[in-house]
Amino acid sequence: MKKRVIVVDDEKDIREILEVDLKSEGYDVVSFSSGASAFEYLKKNPHADLIILDIMMEGIDGYEFCKMINNNDVLKKIPILFLSAKTEEFDKVLGFELGGDDYLTKPFGMKELKSRVKAIIRRTSAEKNPADSSLFKYKGIELDMLGYSLKVDGEDVKLTKTEFEMLLLFLKNQGKIFTRDNIIDSIKGSDVYVIDRTIDVHIMNLRKKLGNYGKIISTFSGVGYGFKDLKEL
Repeated sequence: MKKRVIVVDDEKDIREILEVDLKSEGYDVVSFSSGASAFEYLKKNPHADLIILDIMMEGIDGYEFCKMINNNDVLKKIPILFLSAKTEEFDKVLGFELGGDDYLTKPFGMKELKSRVKAIIRRTSAEKNPADSSLFKYKGIELDMLGYSLKVDGEDVKLTKTEFEMLLLFLKNQGKIFTRDNIIDSIKGSDVYVIDRTIDVHIMNLRKKLGNYGKIISTFSGVGYGFKDLKEL
């Protein structure tokens, strides 16, 4: 079954380029010029493997659209790749804070975009065989390292690539303290955007998503972050 990519961008040229190139890679591509039309489509056709989302659009902008997706129980598992002319660090941090999985600035190279699309879909694919999963568990936390998924007390929780890699790093290295530079060096890759000043934002979001287990990520003042065993849970 073809992987479906939803493109939401008010620039016709961008939509046409993405449609042609991604279809040539074997993807089923459906594009929209507005967030409103894309959201209505997704409510009726929730099967999608990735949303490529522009930010600066009239009406519902990309940030608001991302909020709408992540507030919908059915649609919130669909990963989002922001594609925007906004290049400031603040814009990228906000995109990740709202639940985006990746951020690519315009102008962009198709080779890089297709590489990121492939990486995101590969790690979030829901068609993996559970028998082949490699699970990492801690109390009520269950990380699927093949499916890049998280369950907290049996409930699915959506993580970005960076959040997943951070959580895995802490769980696999219990008792070790990581500076921000250590974290960046350990998790960075071609499909991960993370710099020193965004580490704290990712940590804050990850703690929120872990709920009662958020305190396992401990702050060591003046040093960095590390794992703390919560014996009472």
